[in-house]
Amino acid sequence: MSRFFNKLCPVCRQHFNESDDIVVCPECGTPHHRACYNKLGTCGVESAHAEGFEWNGKLPDEQPEQQPEAEQNAAVQEPSVFSAENVDPHHAEYPGGIGYSNTSDEGDNNSEANSEPYNDMQGHPFAEFYSHMQELTSDETRGADGVSSKELSHFVGTSVFHYGQAFSAFRTGVHKNGTIQPVKLFLNFCAGFFKPVHQFYRRMDALAIAVLLLEGIMLIPDVLLYYYPKSALTISMQSTLQTLSVVGTVLSVGLTILLCVFGDYLYYRFCVRRIKKIRQSYDDGKAEGYYEALTECGRPSKLRAVIGILASLIVNQLVLRLPGQFLM
Repeated sequence: MSRFFNKLCPVCRQHFNESDDIVVCPECGTPHHRACYNKLGTCGVESAHAEGFEWNGKLPDEQPEQQPEAEQNAAVQEPSVFSAENVDPHHAEYPGGIGYSNTSDEGDNNSEANSEPYNDMQGHPFAEFYSHMQELTSDETRGADGVSSKELSHFVGTSVFHYGQAFSAFRTGVHKNGTIQPVKLFLNFCAGFFKPVHQFYRRMDALAIAVLLLEGIMLIPDVLLYYYPKSALTISMQSTLQTLSVVGTVLSVGLTILLCVFGDYLYYRFCVRRIKKIRQSYDDGKAEGYYEALTECGRPSKLRAVIGILASLIVNQLVLRLPGQFLM
């Protein structure tokens, strides 16, 4: 939508806004209000097709807007918030960045801050990277997984710089030795070292609960070994518990490594499923408010993260009480 924002519809000559339902001419790419296109029954600039016209942001008869001289001088003097000096390539939370949604609690979006964020990036060492990310996050073409890059970027929100790269690798593979190879690996240390809180935070409740239960089960041998009276344990039982304790430690470390490596792929599959489910309620993504719904449903949940921390503490306390249960 950002590339159509504030552009003119060739039929009604009104500027597009974020809530408009827009269709584009398949021949020249000119955007129209869906209602205007349906009413006219053809492209609003069909007469220019014979001349090979292709829409590049302006209609054939549209004159470029001239800024007042005072505004032009101010633009020269004041650096853009997206200039090379002001852009941090490691964060997407700056105003107007890819995936940034300046949304208040009431759900109002600041569309102006999100339009054309890369105009002032020429010559910046990360210009090519930003251009690539803008292309990824504005592409509405659905891939083999059934979703588009734009849908995914709206769903992950402000974390799009990281997940945009990860999801792109999962969807298209990487070039290696002259061939494209599928990828399911992408490092994310938070997914492993902060399990299961990270999974709760990203709304992957089923995975988070499974990780939480596995962590609790792997603690049982340690708890029994160190808290159960040794006088009540035979040498064979102690040996078994020690073996299980080592196995539990190895499994816990292995689970951490697996989530660090495959956590993003699991999150990607979760995003695809959720997007498809949400899309069904919005006329296959055509209804108004669809992308806002994606942003809202995909927004990380601090409340879930707190619940994850409390759940971990509760599970640990329950496991610690096991020796007392055996003694009763």
